[in-house]
Amino acid sequence: MPSDPFQFKQFSIHQDRCALKVGTDSVVLGAWTNVEGAKRILDIGTGTGVLALMAAQRTSDAHVDAVEIDDASAGQAAENVAGSPWSGRMRVHRLDVRRMSASEPYDLILCNPPFYAGEMDSPDARKGLAKHSGELSFEELIEAVRKLLADEGRFTCIIPLNREEELVELAEGAWLGLERRCVLHYLEGRPPKRVLLEFVRGGGAAEKEELTVERAPGQFTEGYRALLKDFMLKF
Repeated sequence: MPSDPFQFKQFSIHQDRCALKVGTDSVVLGAWTNVEGAKRILDIGTGTGVLALMAAQRTSDAHVDAVEIDDASAGQAAENVAGSPWSGRMRVHRLDVRRMSASEPYDLILCNPPFYAGEMDSPDARKGLAKHSGELSFEELIEAVRKLLADEGRFTCIIPLNREEELVELAEGAWLGLERRCVLHYLEGRPPKRVLLEFVRGGGAAEKEELTVERAPGQFTEGYRALLKDFMLKF
């Protein structure tokens, strides 16, 4: 993905102070997530703010909250939100979601979570915090979702395919059933590394999908183009 700033069709992302930059995982999750009927949306670990901004673009009147534990990232995400067309219905909170409470539950929660279980420790402390689940474990993430999600709400995330079983089991323990599932291939013919998941309370009959980003380096598939046509300048 290009360096700072990252220009989308309707908003821009400045990211020089963010621990992690805009990446394929986030933009795919932001476009794939079902936002229908959502009036209150929460983005956990917002980073640059890209997921929250994509959710705001895709809804006409939803209130979008974004939480981020890293000071510099939270500050820059707030600036990105302030410069967007939807700043009046968005808020960025410098907050640890494990300590979060809400006066009203959320219809939709999105998260591109820290998911490495220690096997890829980063020498950059801020990147390590953003990418590794030693700070926010799957157990803690699911507990936060359980507390903050409305009775008929949805939770979507993107994680490594090899940790899917672990997260699904934890979600089922919190009465969150898998409703949609999309295996993500970065390159045609290569083994998939990510999976997008949508959970709902009481769900469990998952629709199965697959998405490939590129046929060859720089040759984007029609499915990827169609998914991101409302966001990416090159499409």
